[in-house]
Amino acid sequence: MAWIGIVLGLAIGHAAMYGPQASFLSELFGTKVRYSGVSLGYNLASIFAGALSPLIATWLMVTYKPATWPISVYMIGLAVITLVSVYFAVETRKVKSQSPILQPAE
Repeated sequence: MAWIGIVLGLAIGHAAMYGPQASFLSELFGTKVRYSGVSLGYNLASIFAGALSPLIATWLMVTYKPATWPISVYMIGLAVITLVSVYFAVETRKVKSQSPILQPAE
């Protein structure tokens, strides 16, 4: 039963996260630097948030022995950083593209 929950959670959770992520990240950069900007941002976020999180969580667990609330506070902090970042991201739906190739036909 636990395997069904894990598989469904990963399938639905990953789809909900990675589906809109590609279009969201590509909208943050202009056409001339889009690939480099998305690649650099995605990989730096993977290093600082993904690779360091288990180390920080382990350190918090060892430091605050029986309590797990510091890890919860750390995860909430990461979620707050994400929400603030998304809030301040610029909406580019109505902005005209700088590339003549991507201009809509009139």
